[in-house]
Amino acid sequence: MKKMFLIFLLASLVMLGFSQEITVLHSGDTVLGDTTMFTIVVKNLTKDFPDVKVNFLKIDLSDGSSLSMDAQLAAGTAPNIYLDTMVRASKYIVPEFALPLNSYIRDLDKYNKGVLEPYTFNKKLLALPQFGGAQAICINLDIMNEIGYTVPDNWTVDDFLKMAELVKQKYQGKKWATGMFAANQSGDYLLHNWFSAFGAEYYKGGDYNRSVIAKTGGAKAYEFYQKLVKNEYVPPNCSTLTDDDYAMQWYKGQLAATAFFPNWTEPYFKTAEAEGLKRFNYKFVPFPRGPGVKSVPTYFSNAAIVVHKTNNREVNQVAARFAEYLNSAEIQSLQIKVGNVIPNRMDTIEPTDIYSNQVMSIVKKNGIYDAGLTDPRFTERRALQFPILQKVLTFKITPEDAIKQYENALSAVKK
Repeated sequence: MKKMFLIFLLASLVMLGFSQEITVLHSGDTVLGDTTMFTIVVKNLTKDFPDVKVNFLKIDLSDGSSLSMDAQLAAGTAPNIYLDTMVRASKYIVPEFALPLNSYIRDLDKYNKGVLEPYTFNKKLLALPQFGGAQAICINLDIMNEIGYTVPDNWTVDDFLKMAELVKQKYQGKKWATGMFAANQSGDYLLHNWFSAFGAEYYKGGDYNRSVIAKTGGAKAYEFYQKLVKNEYVPPNCSTLTDDDYAMQWYKGQLAATAFFPNWTEPYFKTAEAEGLKRFNYKFVPFPRGPGVKSVPTYFSNAAIVVHKTNNREVNQVAARFAEYLNSAEIQSLQIKVGNVIPNRMDTIEPTDIYSNQVMSIVKKNGIYDAGLTDPRFTERRALQFPILQKVLTFKITPEDAIKQYENALSAVKK
């Protein structure tokens, strides 16, 4: 009788404990055929926890900062799940905030080798990295045909500048060789790859306490930026433009060769068609090599799922299960079909998109540069460059002084 009572009591407590409400702060849902990513996750979650209620809050992306999450935490209303790009999420992948997921997620063995290591601290997995995408230079082939230029295999910065002059002469300020902007930090990763093009590195050997961006030649990238402005190879007043301006110039076919992601092309082409514009032909190639540079590693971007730890194990379990389903093989396979993303699991379908495969071949050949994405100081450090870049683009500072300021500012951010 006593045993039966304990079983009944335990079952009652489980039922009460799992009648939970969780909150998800996110940067956006994704349409997957006739459903959405969050719809699938909630459907799977309620099979395990029928009485769960999931509230969704959208991140304010107006300035590219972590202001939404910061405000939630300051108000004492931290969400149970934080889903966002690593340029913001890294700030919260810390033991003080994040729930260790090792004992909660049931399919960690399905992830590709090494994928979880950057998110593991003192053997505690503090976030689940989502599928991702790498950027490369997107070549507008229609412009290339019109200027009579073919991008060489493994091209150089000199090749790029030759192409830029042809674009200038042909279009007289109506189209440009590449994009440039510095109004705020949003989309800054579209520009940072130029440091790698000149052989500069943000950090060495995983030491994120001090940057080496100046010591490894970052001034060359700033010199290049000033040349682009001086020669009118980029849009005028680019220091006041945003990444939204950049994206608009891309889908309008105004940028000949500029950094982009293959999974961005379809959404922006749909925007173009809604405005009565036609798609253009394109392909992806590596960033051009500066003098003495043998190959240019590229930028890889992904989002992360961070579960906020609480004192309620049942809430933690529901939130972690949400994270598990959000990053499942089912979701990643559907994302591959509609979004040209790169999976990080072994049990998904293989990507077939030609543009994603172009970029993946670039990654395999040239590698990925270390931007310090998984260091919790990355979010704070993002805000450091654009005020300096504005002065570079308006010739108010020399490239040498600018890069020293940037390196010192990065190194001054302490844990």
